[in-house]
Amino acid sequence: MAKVKFLVAFMLIMVIGASLLIASDTQIEMTVWNRWTYVKSGDEVTEDQFSLARGYLRLSHNFSSSVFGRFNVDFFSDEDGLDGAGLKIKYAYLDFKKLIPIQDAVFTAGLMKTYFGTIYDWSYITVEKDPSDLYKICSSTDYGLGVSGLIPGGLGEYALALYNGEGYKKTGNDVNKYPAFVGNVRVTPIPGITVGGSAIIANKVGTSEPYDKMNAYAGVGRFVFGPIDIWAEYIMKNYTDETKTSCETKSAGFMVMPIIKLFPNFEFVFRYDQWDPNTDQDNDKQNIMIAGINWNCASNVVLQANYENISYESSKSEDTKKVYAQLNWTFKTPKF
Repeated sequence: MAKVKFLVAFMLIMVIGASLLIASDTQIEMTVWNRWTYVKSGDEVTEDQFSLARGYLRLSHNFSSSVFGRFNVDFFSDEDGLDGAGLKIKYAYLDFKKLIPIQDAVFTAGLMKTYFGTIYDWSYITVEKDPSDLYKICSSTDYGLGVSGLIPGGLGEYALALYNGEGYKKTGNDVNKYPAFVGNVRVTPIPGITVGGSAIIANKVGTSEPYDKMNAYAGVGRFVFGPIDIWAEYIMKNYTDETKTSCETKSAGFMVMPIIKLFPNFEFVFRYDQWDPNTDQDNDKQNIMIAGINWNCASNVVLQANYENISYESSKSEDTKKVYAQLNWTFKTPKF
């Protein structure tokens, strides 16, 4: 049944896409991640497989000089008991450039980016996910509406948005009646240095009280000097569960990721994360160290190789080692 649903949805998308190509300013784009994953926990190998880790099929259309639309499906190999393949809608939004009388402001409505920390412009320099995604702070996209734009004078960018708060995987009865508010700003005071911050204020779950609350904050820095590009992020999360005796949990962590471009087609990537899921509890931190190489072996084809080591403060948890080799390739049609 899952295969049938997938094929029907996929064919429907293809039919819609083919019909849109009749119009001008329409484009089809596809990105595919073919991956080999090897995972060893302690002395036991827990995973050794080839997979289609992810694929994006994107339709975009310029309705006019001020209205742009994007529809994006996310498909992947067998996962979590699915039969053969899975399919999710990842983007479905419209951008309106002249709807708000503010210079360079864009109003967006639909399934859109979550403007928090580094997740909204994360380009998978490492195979591993963005910290906000990895530590389940927020989803990379969510249903909502917002305003984003450039700060006058080329000083940076901003975004204000209102979301469901449950991410792109949940709809219907899984969405509560309390929306999430997100604010984001980044400034570039001098060329090569960017700093900024984000905040999420959300009631996470429950359609009736008592309900849970979640506030999250991120500080971001980026430093680019010649061939060196360093990303840094610090995240805090406060989660309140009013159904429990000890109702508030505070989490915190950071990421530092230097990227070195010594050759035109090669990037050397190093990443260090530390995450503490409960700052009031001892012996529960985890550390992630990643070393990788990205080789742009052809136009829009990148070969990535990553070694990842996850260590735990608790002696009860064994270190986990991961090796990834991934082909990330993209192609798109010219606009018709």
